[in-house]
Amino acid sequence: MTRWPRAAWLLACLAAPASAATPPAGGLTEAALAEVALAPAPGASLPPGLPLRDEAGRATSFAAAQGGRPAVLVLADYSCTVLCGTTLGLASAAMRQGGEGAVLLALGIDPRDGPAEAAAMKAAYVAPDAAWAHFLLADQPALERAEAVLGYRAAYDAATDSFAHPVGLVVLAPDGRVSRVLPGLETDPATLRLALVEASEGRVGSLGERVRLFCYGFDAARGIYAAMVRRMLTIGTVLTMLAMALFLLWTWRRGRAA
Repeated sequence: MTRWPRAAWLLACLAAPASAATPPAGGLTEAALAEVALAPAPGASLPPGLPLRDEAGRATSFAAAQGGRPAVLVLADYSCTVLCGTTLGLASAAMRQGGEGAVLLALGIDPRDGPAEAAAMKAAYVAPDAAWAHFLLADQPALERAEAVLGYRAAYDAATDSFAHPVGLVVLAPDGRVSRVLPGLETDPATLRLALVEASEGRVGSLGERVRLFCYGFDAARGIYAAMVRRMLTIGTVLTMLAMALFLLWTWRRGRAA
C-alpha cells in the first residue's frame, strides 16, 4: 500500500470510531433546544398571590413562602436524575454559608409531580426539616404564568420523558421582583451573598445575559452529557482529521522529495 492510499485509509478509520461513539440523542431537535431559556425582563416580578402547594401539600403562594425575605428560586424537575438535584444541592450549600435570613424556593416544572416527589427532592438535596426551604408545586396555568414572568422556556421530550430546561438561580427581592439571575453550577457562596444583599436592598442587577447551560441529554449509564458531547465529538473529529491529513501530506511530499 502506497503512502497516499494509506493516508486515506487512516482518515476513514479516524472518522468511523467517532461516529460510532456518538451517544444517542433524545427526541428534541436543535431548533427546539435553541428555544430553551431563562431570561426575565427588567422589572419582572412574580405574582405574589399565585396559588401554589408546598412539599407537604399545603396551600401557599410566593409571598407566603418568601415571608418578606430575599430568596433564591430554582425551577426544577423533581423527578430529574441529571442536574436538578446537583443545582439544588449547590444552592443549598451556598446559602448555608452566605444566605442567612434568605429562603430557598424550588418550583417544580412538571405538573405531574406531587408533594411526594417534592418532599423526596427536598430530603435528598437540602434537608427534610429545613424551614428556610420550600419546594413548591403549581398546576399548569399557574406554572405557565410563573414561567412567562421569568422568561423561562423548557422543552418536553416525549421520547425520553424528560425536560430540556435551563439551569440557573433566580435571586428575588423581598417583594418578589427578580433581582439577578446566576448560573446554577458556578455560583460560589460569596457571589450569592452579594446578590442576596442587593436583593434585600431592592436593587436589580444585570438581567441581560441568557443562562446557557441546560439540563438534558445525560446518559447516566455512560456518564455522557449527550447533546454537548455529540457536538464536541463532531468538531474534534473534523479537527483531528484535518491535522492528520496535513501531517500525512507533509510526510508524503517529504518522501517523494527524498
